[in-house]
Amino acid sequence: MAAVPVPVRDAAPRPVPGRRTLLGYLLLPRPGDLVKALLMPAGFVLGALAAGGVDRDAVLRAVVAWIALELLVYPARYQWNDVRGFVADQHHPGERGRLPGPLDRVRAHVTASCAVALARLAAVAGLGLLLPGLHLGGVLTAITVGVFGIAVVYEALRAGTGRTGQVPPAPRPRLVALWIVVGAGYALRGMTGLVLAAGAHPAALVASAVTLWAFGGAFVTSRWALEATAFARIENGRLVWTARAEQAREHLLALVRWLPTRTAATDPAGWAALRERTPVTAPWNLALVLAGAAAGPAGRLLTGPAPVAQAVLAGVLGGAGAGAVVLLPRWRMAIVLAGAVVQWWVFDAEWAPRPVAAVLPWLAVLGAFLVFAGQRPETIGTGMRHVRTAAAAMLAPLAHAVVGEATWDALRGGGLRESR
Repeated sequence: MAAVPVPVRDAAPRPVPGRRTLLGYLLLPRPGDLVKALLMPAGFVLGALAAGGVDRDAVLRAVVAWIALELLVYPARYQWNDVRGFVADQHHPGERGRLPGPLDRVRAHVTASCAVALARLAAVAGLGLLLPGLHLGGVLTAITVGVFGIAVVYEALRAGTGRTGQVPPAPRPRLVALWIVVGAGYALRGMTGLVLAAGAHPAALVASAVTLWAFGGAFVTSRWALEATAFARIENGRLVWTARAEQAREHLLALVRWLPTRTAATDPAGWAALRERTPVTAPWNLALVLAGAAAGPAGRLLTGPAPVAQAVLAGVLGGAGAGAVVLLPRWRMAIVLAGAVVQWWVFDAEWAPRPVAAVLPWLAVLGAFLVFAGQRPETIGTGMRHVRTAAAAMLAPLAHAVVGEATWDALRGGGLRESR
């Protein structure tokens, strides 16, 4: 059932348990988004399996490119986004993990962030010069241009999404375009790994790019819909939305029309809204079906040439399986497993090379959807927090010896706190 507009009242900010330090932010702007860093290695592994293996030089090139992409280029891009949205983020009712405030330190914090972002981009150029034997100059240039090319389009669309306190706002063409563009970065990440693993037929690359782009759209729009619940409260089992124009969250709030209007939960932060059935027309559902339909032929074509009829059949099976996941949320796990078995059986019966590897892209896309469809707003990013905590515990003895205990505690966020 679609959400309906309700009267809007000013929101009181929710308690913030602990704000990030400026130093911690500059070191790692978006720790909650580290899960996206899995896309490039996942693409590389899938490409390697489909190609039957890779050599050591290919692995080394991929590792260096991955470091440049996830620790240098994308953090710089995130910093640009956070600088542009600094004021609106300070009005957000929850802790977003963006560039820390307070508002009266805007000049100093924005200047520091811009300086570090430029240093990161200079380091990307330095990698190509320091490691000439890997011939990564073209790859690193393409990655940087691609990331910031997508960013320019995104920021232009984002700047024109308007400011409104209406919930939900109408899904205007610019908003829809923004929801489509957000998947491009996922395609760039995954395709970088795939191309570095092995060359592939153009049809396989096109199908893979569509798969990754659509998957990214499904992931982002569903996550944005969950993040929008920060602007809601639950009264008598019904969602009541509250937003202010200066919070500039139209691109999130327009998605709530596809969320259920009633829930048995008592706190939106603990509500796993996407575990329930949502309309087929929801952007994340449409994107998921497209990703599933493209993943079938992508997997088959990556393992080798295929007859057109076989690639089309793979697309039909992949799209049908994804559609069933959308329509039957209670049976999602069983549907994904059954869909993978059916596709493997068809590939094997058609004498396709490496049928297991051919099924993996579809299984990876639908498996990832099962994970993020079960998220609640309060659990977004918690998995990566556990990983970071474990890594910090293992690195602590060495870090204490190298930089000192006080500095290490500051880097982990234990010191240098900024007032809100």
